[in-house]
Amino acid sequence: MADDSGTSDSPGVIDYRDKLSDVFDAIDQQILRILRTEGRASHAMIAKDVGLSAPAVGERIRKLEQVGVITGYGAVFDPEKIGVSICAFVAISPQPRKPGASLVKSLLELPEIEELHAVAGQYSYIAKVRVGNTEELDAFLDRLFMLEGVERTETTMVLKTNIERPMHLPFI
Repeated sequence: MADDSGTSDSPGVIDYRDKLSDVFDAIDQQILRILRTEGRASHAMIAKDVGLSAPAVGERIRKLEQVGVITGYGAVFDPEKIGVSICAFVAISPQPRKPGASLVKSLLELPEIEELHAVAGQYSYIAKVRVGNTEELDAFLDRLFMLEGVERTETTMVLKTNIERPMHLPFI
């Protein structure tokens, strides 16, 4: 159980569940759980599950959107069925004394990059890349390495994806 500081009985471990209950009540949490896996759920369907009217659910969702908790809705695609079955993670090290912002701007223009993260460690960025085949991956890596500001890359190709799931909600 957490104390008033928001930490659990274990030293150094923060129990976010107590803090989140100050922000989201139990109904908001239920709504977020439903939308996490069923983004197209109707207000009426959600209302039935949470015990409110559809307009009340709609108002709660609107407020969650307004404060930036819900930032958008989107479809989930099967990469193989749309022709991008190869997934790789590319670690990128920028050239010393070159502005990182200009490199990031160039990286964001590459459509093969699905995610781009600034990270701590040997490399400064990790990109999740999707392409159709290994030849396309090789061509992408050639283009990437030629970008102004790229010093070094290291690529790890995914052999099998065991799980891809929606974001973890800490109050579940």
